[in-house]
Amino acid sequence: MATQSKFYHQGTERKLGAVVDYLNGFLTVLLKQNFRTVYIDAFAGSGTNPIEPVGSLFQNTEDADDIRLGSAMRALKLTRRFSKYWFIDSKQSKLNELRDRIVDSGASLEGVEFIAGDANKILSDRCTQLSVPDVRAVVFLDPFGNQVGWTLLQELAMTRHVDLLYLFPSMLGVYRQIGNQDARMTPEQIASLDYIFGPNDWKSAFISQHIDSDLFGDKEVVKKVADVEAITKFMIASLDNVFQGGANPNWLPLGRGGAHWYSLIFAMANPSFKAKARGHALASHILKRS
Repeated sequence: MATQSKFYHQGTERKLGAVVDYLNGFLTVLLKQNFRTVYIDAFAGSGTNPIEPVGSLFQNTEDADDIRLGSAMRALKLTRRFSKYWFIDSKQSKLNELRDRIVDSGASLEGVEFIAGDANKILSDRCTQLSVPDVRAVVFLDPFGNQVGWTLLQELAMTRHVDLLYLFPSMLGVYRQIGNQDARMTPEQIASLDYIFGPNDWKSAFISQHIDSDLFGDKEVVKKVADVEAITKFMIASLDNVFQGGANPNWLPLGRGGAHWYSLIFAMANPSFKAKARGHALASHILKRS
């Protein structure tokens, strides 16, 4: 299973900047509305990202400490606050570090909940809380590899109250799993893609299979045909089918050195015309600008 880089790089700042901009816009829009708001960071970590040890654009800068803050810490530094914060991580030790950093920073722990365990199960169990009429939530999924299952995405869509920001591992988690041009895959790799795409027919979309005939008989030819952009579009289309507010056609390509390793994508569960118009306008502006 592919994993993300452990180090902070230029793409990390673009990702975090886009997320923070969306959170700011989300809270601004709901400022005068009587909703309980929830920010959910499903892979919260310890609150910071170590800067790359060699060749980092951000090394030896006066504001390096601020640059290294992760999404959870940045969410708490916003001028406006969410009613609730759910910080989820598989490791209790990471959450303990995050809590300590929040306290040391002087930020308030009011409304903050630290939840250790599998993000898929935790969020699945709590989707009923997000379906309450007066709740509106932003869920940020920033997994290490192919950790987000399709079932969870469906359940988030069914809440009708979730705005989703998903760092989809389009290259490291999908394109590389398909193998070389002959698309040879292990059972584990196939299972990994089945997990993140669910019933969506990724095999037909990403792999071409046909029979070539010559003097020596018939031969089955199997070939990888999808690139990272096509894989991203496939996931967006899949989300668009289940999120009643739609998936945004724009995405933010991210990776070290300008490479496209991940795609930050956006989808809305809320079917309200006004909510969709505002949410997608904000998301489009951020994803196209960043």
